[in-house]
Amino acid sequence: MPFALTLPKMAGMDLTRGLLTCALLGSVFLGSGAASGAEADPPRLYPLTEGGSIFVAVVEDRNTPFLMEAGKILLADTNFERNAEAVQALIDSITPDPVTLVFNSHWHGDHVGGNAFFASHGAITLAHENTRLRMGEQQLNPTTGQVQSEAFAPEYLPVLTFKDEMTIHWGTETVDLVFYPEGHTDSDVVMYFENANALYIGGLLNYPTYAGVYRVPGFLAALDAVLARTDENTRIIPWRGPVIGKAEVAEWRGIIATVAARVETMIAEGKTMEEIVATEPSKEFDAKWGGQRAPARFVEDIYVALTSAN
Repeated sequence: MPFALTLPKMAGMDLTRGLLTCALLGSVFLGSGAASGAEADPPRLYPLTEGGSIFVAVVEDRNTPFLMEAGKILLADTNFERNAEAVQALIDSITPDPVTLVFNSHWHGDHVGGNAFFASHGAITLAHENTRLRMGEQQLNPTTGQVQSEAFAPEYLPVLTFKDEMTIHWGTETVDLVFYPEGHTDSDVVMYFENANALYIGGLLNYPTYAGVYRVPGFLAALDAVLARTDENTRIIPWRGPVIGKAEVAEWRGIIATVAARVETMIAEGKTMEEIVATEPSKEFDAKWGGQRAPARFVEDIYVALTSAN
């Protein structure tokens, strides 16, 4: 179904023409290209705030925020490779401005798959140095031991990297990129839009669904840092799901802490991973959070995160 939104009025820009384009994109771009034939909502586009310069392009239920100022676009994450053209089409539906800078929040394929597409259209790619490192090598799933990702070709790799923090001055907006080690991955970066009082949290939160956990202390520390930089009016863009606020981040932090404490106690008692999973330590959260990532898998991730050597 076509989506509905209140379109902001911005000088020199006809946002109304995006309605028809966005309504049609689902059949044009997803179709047989969707993962395992699973149906996703049609691609859609909405402004984070009415009259603001931050928008969110949603393709295959994944959020790609972008900042549109000074005749150019700063894009956050590029979705799967198969969806890059759909993301670009959503942008084209409201502006002819080019994507000149692409930021990757971490190395997973659904965040970086479209890098080569946007680079071929003139964008510079930017990420934490660990994202480039991981993308350049074959990666194994720490829980299953199976290949999670083959090494990416050079054209996909970020050409600009940083270590801890970077500030970007983009038109009237100030964007802080802050690295939080060992959370969802070892390359997570949160994107803070200082003037808009908004942020893109990347892979650290899908709402409401369990996410992979690389290390428990690092994940909790990252969420604590995000909470410390937000207030009750901060708009938070997750990787998947609707725009949320501080309360939802605190909710997710509490789930990780609670389940990890239970799993850690059972590890100390000598229980195996299979025995721990069988106790359903996340049971009271599963109805809300277990729809896309199986609760058993979430518990397995926690177990591996707690038992893996640093």
